[in-house]
Amino acid sequence: MHAQNGEDQSISARVNVSAEVIQSIELITINTMQFGNAQPGQQEIYVNPVTSLNAGYMIAVGTPNAEFRLNYVPERELTQIDGDGTLTFTYEISGNSIEDQSTSELLELDNRNIRFNEEGQFFIWVGGRVNLQNAAPGNYEGDFTIEIDYI
Repeated sequence: MHAQNGEDQSISARVNVSAEVIQSIELITINTMQFGNAQPGQQEIYVNPVTSLNAGYMIAVGTPNAEFRLNYVPERELTQIDGDGTLTFTYEISGNSIEDQSTSELLELDNRNIRFNEEGQFFIWVGGRVNLQNAAPGNYEGDFTIEIDYI
């Protein structure tokens, strides 16, 4: 543009910017689940997420008092580390707004709303059962995924 008669000419523009800020949720694993060794003739291993010291233990950290939903696949295949055997593990999860496993309650996949406590924490214990009837001897491993989404 050209300035005429000493007057400044300017250009202005308006840009509208909007953003949706979503707080993140962090899932911290404190202890992994331990099965121990199966005894000869043992049909099943069961780790109770409410009462067993062998249960996995995690802390979900998010926005204080915010509601969320927790989702997971209840059955996972465990694979033999040094072989081709597999086992099916059925997970059970319990949770509590306070750090007390014995008063935690089982969390079913009913998509109910759960709430972080005032410090933005929710405590999770992971257990479950595996059938050993047709299991080949060896060590097995597998992954477990929990999804947590704000409502």
